[in-house]
Amino acid sequence: MGIDDSRRRRAGRMAAVACACLLLVPLAGCAADPKPAAPSSTPTATPVFASDEEALAAATEAYENYLSAYDAYWTGNATSKRDFLALSTGDAHEGEVESMAEWEEKGWTAVGSTTFDSMRLQSVSQSDSGQWVIRAYLCADSSRGDVVDASGASVAKSDRRLRLPLEVAFVTSSAESSDLKISESNVWTGTDFC
Repeated sequence: MGIDDSRRRRAGRMAAVACACLLLVPLAGCAADPKPAAPSSTPTATPVFASDEEALAAATEAYENYLSAYDAYWTGNATSKRDFLALSTGDAHEGEVESMAEWEEKGWTAVGSTTFDSMRLQSVSQSDSGQWVIRAYLCADSSRGDVVDASGASVAKSDRRLRLPLEVAFVTSSAESSDLKISESNVWTGTDFC
């Protein structure tokens, strides 16, 4: 039915830096097609997103900002580490912190740019704490990027997948907020839709 908590945390940490996974880890395809989650039976407040289209547009903008800040941080542009990390929370944030520390320790950096496409809305719901949660599927694309060491030599695996199917969760800070942060980023284990 679902992934247990420890397995979900491991999958979330592996995909938190989807860009890195695309560059460093070859993955095999699996079996099931993505299916929308069942609607929540929890009573909800007035949604901050007027429609599914508005929620998808907000998630798309949040992910664009996230990848832009990721690319800017690693290429030494204006974005600081703190500014980049402010765009994530929860498991995604913890995974980013761990991955960035490991990359910095090894002297690795990302070059080029990371893009995404094919974003589809999975669900919009409200958590018990009142936060709005948007879940979406997307294809992360690292074909224009690489990971290099301090000498500029690529450390990316030559057989890496350049397009990776992800299931990403975005959350608001409160029931009234429409500001989204990435809270989970997991490699989709069903049929590769990218």
